[in-house]
Amino acid sequence: MNDSNKPLAPIHQIHLDTGQAIDCDAATTLLEALRAAGLDVRKACRNGVCGLCRCRVVSGEFTYHWKEPHGLWQKDIQQDYILPCIAHPVSDLVLDHIALVTDAPR
Repeated sequence: MNDSNKPLAPIHQIHLDTGQAIDCDAATTLLEALRAAGLDVRKACRNGVCGLCRCRVVSGEFTYHWKEPHGLWQKDIQQDYILPCIAHPVSDLVLDHIALVTDAPR
């Protein structure tokens, strides 16, 4: 329990294709956790519409809660792409194809 007598959200390990592993609690979006770990993940809207932050889930489970991933095409969803700006971990995850600012087309 924390100071406000609310149970703490479970913490999950997020393994990245960079070889890094970061912790992310279930109340934090994956985008927030990735950026807090120092990864300069591409972002714009932060509400699941633009699709700039997309990455792919190799294994594990996540939830969007009540939000919809409008920034993904159906083919993206079929290929296991997610929007980390609105995704929360439900289990440990393995992610790849993380869209970093340095990967942006010039």
